[in-house]
Amino acid sequence: MSSSAVSTPVASAPARSTSRLWAGRVLLFVGFFAALAAFPVYTPFDSKLTLPTTLSLLREGNLDLDEYAPTFESYRHGLYERDGHLYNYFPLGPSLAAVPMVVLVDGFVRLATPVGTLHPSLAKPLAHWRHIYDATGRVDLDAWNGPQRLFASALTALAGVVMFVLGTALHLSRQRALLLAAVFVFCTPLLSTASRALWQHGPSLLCLTGVLLCLIRAREAPRHLAWAGIALALAYVMRPTNSLSVLVLSLYVPWTHPRQAWKFFAGALAVAIPWVTVNLVHYGSVLAPYYEPQRLELSAARVAEALAGNLVSPARGLLVFTPVLLMSAWGLGMDVRARTFTRLHAALVAVVALHWAAISTFPHWWAGHSYGPRFFSDMVPYLVFFLVPVVRALQWRGPEARRGLTATFAVLAVLSLVLHVHGASSRAVYRWNSLPLDVDEHPERLWDWADPQFLGRR
Repeated sequence: MSSSAVSTPVASAPARSTSRLWAGRVLLFVGFFAALAAFPVYTPFDSKLTLPTTLSLLREGNLDLDEYAPTFESYRHGLYERDGHLYNYFPLGPSLAAVPMVVLVDGFVRLATPVGTLHPSLAKPLAHWRHIYDATGRVDLDAWNGPQRLFASALTALAGVVMFVLGTALHLSRQRALLLAAVFVFCTPLLSTASRALWQHGPSLLCLTGVLLCLIRAREAPRHLAWAGIALALAYVMRPTNSLSVLVLSLYVPWTHPRQAWKFFAGALAVAIPWVTVNLVHYGSVLAPYYEPQRLELSAARVAEALAGNLVSPARGLLVFTPVLLMSAWGLGMDVRARTFTRLHAALVAVVALHWAAISTFPHWWAGHSYGPRFFSDMVPYLVFFLVPVVRALQWRGPEARRGLTATFAVLAVLSLVLHVHGASSRAVYRWNSLPLDVDEHPERLWDWADPQFLGRR
């Protein structure tokens, strides 16, 4: 027998293993996506112009929405005008994140069998897609609500897969990494907020989860620092509050990888340079209008209320709506006791604290008409990262059983799951924002434990 014949099965084993690995991740994505997309609630409040901007970019190669001008005679929310052109006031990032999905869906639709020969169950949605994709002039922006929810669900599902890979990179078993990812997707605002519409939070937290994975992998393979820089810069393009992650992690990387840090900054510049160029061309400034800092308010009394409200308000409190994240503090304590608390942990704690302070300076710290802690959504990847030692320690039986820890985690996770499932399936929780009084005009309702938003009784 020749040596080449002997080596063939050995050489193919890694290929088969890699194929199974990717197949498993694809199946996980499909499972997460199917579950998220099944929830009926969509919340296209600030994201109405996200997909029109994507279409303008794909069809005309620009970001202005002039082709939809008749639509804006009656709808002005989120519209920005400069030099006679109309733009989406909100960040460009979510529109860019939608580009590959819009291209894929439209390509599939246009290559599919002509609508007239398809089964009605397929013909109707395909005809609907073609109509809203091709429409200009006076259009029905509500027609994009369904595609928005599906695209947002896809981004959120992808974030869940990245969290699963992060768990395995941190040496969790596949079962425990799956548990970590499931908690991430279904027991947090990823379900009730990020997956409900194509606003900033879904692509933002996807990018931040990617940053975490790249920084963990960079411990052994510094080439991943370039990808971390790209993902971090994209996170800022998605949402301006991610400037805090940019600031802190841009200090962490050279502190931890002094000789390889240039790769991180080169990756970040690969995103920053074209983004700044686009801003200069369209807005005449380095930063887009939404990124201007004058939207903050530094009243001591208001900030103090907001700091408390963002944690424990019955309408917006992170720990009220996502009590499983109480275990994040326990996880940090476990890392300190085990001497596995790293510089990365310290950097992420700093980002979370600064983010909490920053969102508490917004005049409308409760994030308008939303469900639960919307402004805290972007920090969920970091907070779930802190859960890793807790998930690793869960054990109900055997000599290493930790029944108290396991039972506490299970109860808090199930409670979080129920609250976020309710937010993704009940429109009553959103009617709470308007009835009996508009919460933006009567923010005292944010503290009414007799009528908490999560009950959704209207």
